[in-house]
Amino acid sequence: MSSPITGISHCVVWVRDLEAAAAAYRRLGFSLSQHYLHPKAVGTANYNMMFEDDYLELLVPLERNERNAARFARLDAEGDGLKDLALATRDADAAYETLQAAGVEPLPVFDHHRPEGDDTARFRLIYLPVHKLLPGLGIHVNQRLTPELMWRGQNLSHANGARGIAGLVGVADDPATMARPFAGFYGVEMKDAAGGGLAVAAGKATLRFVAPASLASLFPDISFRPRPPFVAALELFVDDPEKTAAFLAGAQVPHRRPPDGAVEVPPQEACGVALRFVPRR
Repeated sequence: MSSPITGISHCVVWVRDLEAAAAAYRRLGFSLSQHYLHPKAVGTANYNMMFEDDYLELLVPLERNERNAARFARLDAEGDGLKDLALATRDADAAYETLQAAGVEPLPVFDHHRPEGDDTARFRLIYLPVHKLLPGLGIHVNQRLTPELMWRGQNLSHANGARGIAGLVGVADDPATMARPFAGFYGVEMKDAAGGGLAVAAGKATLRFVAPASLASLFPDISFRPRPPFVAALELFVDDPEKTAAFLAGAQVPHRRPPDGAVEVPPQEACGVALRFVPRR
């Protein structure tokens, strides 16, 4: 039976200075949404970078609630970085059962909303309690009730050529510990990843999990501030990596071309997470 969790809804980069982060991502060639201020009970604000059916979020915690207390503590200890992942579902109630079966003790499904012009964008969300967050990565599941509002009037054209989320590279002393829950979420088997570690299929994206010893070979000359477990890299689909590299060169953004044909931007240029622009499969 297929899982009701179907892919990645969006990735969330936590930052301490939202406007500085927005400026950094505009320099990287992303088109940003309007600034969103979430309800006081949630206590966050963000910008989004919308792709064809998923998106990347820059998030700043504002209010000192329970969830943001954990965010502030991690930001103080590790700096900015990709620390939340939203999984996609069309049925939050069925997804809740899947999370329970995976042994992660989700909080109950709840309704969330935010202004979208003169309308209200609505979602059904499932969070893990703070003390049950997965190693290195907070998880919530997102059922979009009004997706037409989220994409209405959004600029899906990015100067760097980004088209969608291709995957993540997570780092853990025991990669299987980090990978196993995701295999349960998506109803798939963990597989050996090319170049080492483990891979989990997440819809059109691939989640890779590697040991710390692999980082030096995967990302030479890059030092990461967080200690494992953490997310080292976000992968984004592009149609033409050569055009992406040319844009970054013109913007004087440091980058490298690894042997697999991707274009990589170091984490200090992208709020604590390395970006890998990879050819669309």
